[in-house]
Amino acid sequence: MESREWNEKQIPFENQSFWSFFLATNYPNAYLEKDDCTLGEIVQEALPVNLEWVNEFTQYYDGVMDEQDGYVDSPTVLKTVLNANEVLKIEFHPGDTVFFVNETEIGCTGPHFKVAKIPFERAEKLLLQKNGDVLFQLLLPMVKLEPFEKKRLLDVLQQHFLQMGMKKEFLL
Repeated sequence: MESREWNEKQIPFENQSFWSFFLATNYPNAYLEKDDCTLGEIVQEALPVNLEWVNEFTQYYDGVMDEQDGYVDSPTVLKTVLNANEVLKIEFHPGDTVFFVNETEIGCTGPHFKVAKIPFERAEKLLLQKNGDVLFQLLLPMVKLEPFEKKRLLDVLQQHFLQMGMKKEFLL
């Protein structure tokens, strides 16, 4: 992998290696009761995760979970501007994904996950921006969803999942 610093231009929805990994690993609470499965299980079937790519991207090596609890000293970092006042930074470690806004940690999706920090309405506003679909998806693991917002989210997700290459039979 050439650079350990990424930006949203490197991960359009057509980058199935990135999005299958991101969707499969960054939603620790995404359980679909009606199908009795996790989002990760659906993604594995709908957009198979390329483990070789993931291991290179996260710098996984045998022993990293034991030696460093799944963290590496210089993780792959994605940085992108959310708006005039905020920069989103995401660190991808073999055992965790850590989210920051303006260098302040807002959460993580690993074994000690901290999610649901950002109101859905705030993330939804990103959809109006250039690259807003990608920005929205990047921030989504940190979004807190209220029951009345579920339909709006499902509509957006179905559109995005189709762009990512998921077939209709796998959609929520």
